[in-house]
Amino acid sequence: MKNIRITRRVILLIDILLLIIAFFCYKYIFKVETNKLIYADETEKFVSGNVSPVFKIERIVLYSSANWIDNSNEKLRNIDISQFTDIEIFINNKTKNESITAENTISKLYIDNIKIECSSEEGERILNYKNPLNSGKYVDLVNYSNEEINFTVPLTNEENSEVNYDENVFYTDCSNPISLGYINKNILTGCTVDGTNASIENNGTILQMAGVDISKLEAKISFSIHLVNNYNEEFVCNLIIDNDLTSTNEDDEGIYNGYLMKVIDTSDEKYNFLKVK
Repeated sequence: MKNIRITRRVILLIDILLLIIAFFCYKYIFKVETNKLIYADETEKFVSGNVSPVFKIERIVLYSSANWIDNSNEKLRNIDISQFTDIEIFINNKTKNESITAENTISKLYIDNIKIECSSEEGERILNYKNPLNSGKYVDLVNYSNEEINFTVPLTNEENSEVNYDENVFYTDCSNPISLGYINKNILTGCTVDGTNASIENNGTILQMAGVDISKLEAKISFSIHLVNNYNEEFVCNLIIDNDLTSTNEDDEGIYNGYLMKVIDTSDEKYNFLKVK
């Protein structure tokens, strides 16, 4: 009888153990299958929300030149040289709907994940908003702060009439470009120009005169543009801009000619804004 009781206890313990194992296996499998369903649902929503993009980058225009500042009391005896590139990003908000709606108008805009890569350690690299009325002119900018560039979005006619372009601004109907300025500041300092009657132009020709290798000034500028529309839906586009100061025309000396303008082809789908929520 004692052996029978022991056997029954062992069987009971085994049954309880198997039941516990089965419970946890079921719980794990249920969780996995639930996560699969959630993932599939979220994926379907993401794909369906991005079949026809609400926002797309229509074109990117780069204007590059250089600037020098004479710090001396005598003419051209203490020159600091900087290179700058104006970046204008135009957004098309009518790819899905030609009309202006709550879906394709903006309530919030900011830029983050900012990174600037340059092979040369010379100079100070600066990126920030730039007044579009100063496009093509050198303006001494301060670098972005708090890892972001935030924009004010006027939403009413009254706010539109009070816009100050010296402040970060972007219209709700995407009618103006995102205007940024990139500066590689003081790539050369304390330079002297030979000749008592020497005169130099204040543009990219100074780089050639100073013997600056423009291949060392090439920069890869990357960042993410976040848009929130008036349905409170968020969209993002991750950009990489190659700031190459040479011309696509082999007979053209690029920025050495004084200035260089480039328009980036944005027909690729990578320039679509993806709806993230």
